[in-house]
Amino acid sequence: MKQNLPAPVEGAGGIAKLTTGIATVIMAIWFPPAALAGPAFSYLIDRYVERPKKILLEELKSGNVDVLSNPQFTQFIPMGYKYFEAAKEGEYEHNLKILASFITNELKQDIPEAPNFSRMARRIEGLSKTELKVISLINSSLSTITRSSTNSPTQGERPYVSAHSLASDPSNKDKLDHSQLRESLAELASRGLLIPDGGVQ
Repeated sequence: MKQNLPAPVEGAGGIAKLTTGIATVIMAIWFPPAALAGPAFSYLIDRYVERPKKILLEELKSGNVDVLSNPQFTQFIPMGYKYFEAAKEGEYEHNLKILASFITNELKQDIPEAPNFSRMARRIEGLSKTELKVISLINSSLSTITRSSTNSPTQGERPYVSAHSLASDPSNKDKLDHSQLRESLAELASRGLLIPDGGVQ
């Protein structure tokens, strides 16, 4: 794959061209020439290459990421490959959007790190919409607590949430019940997205 990609140079040019280049190379790897004649080929290309490419390009565009420096270029290639690999594994579209957003934010760093993206991809792999809603609910709940608190948490303290507190939180617009919340919190904790506390229910 490496020999088919553009050489990493300063001001590597439009990221759209690079993204399309990565998509083209991995398409050739995943779908051998014999598959070109198959009736399902156009569906496969749309499902596993074109749709993810569109999601990634839209996110990069909204984040104003266009021209890459040498370090950004070098790190984008493994992140791009991992992103398309997630699509090939059947990742949900809502999770592809999260991954595209993560790539965009990582590329805004002076020296992005592809391993950060790989870890995030593993952590959110297969998350359901309910689990993503719980993440959003936690964020909203903790933001409300921070805004209304007169005392900032001291070092060593960390905010916590529970299924009970989230079920009655005003931000729970989807009316997630106690059972859904407990199950989602357990799943998020098992992925390292939350730190479990045995004393909190």
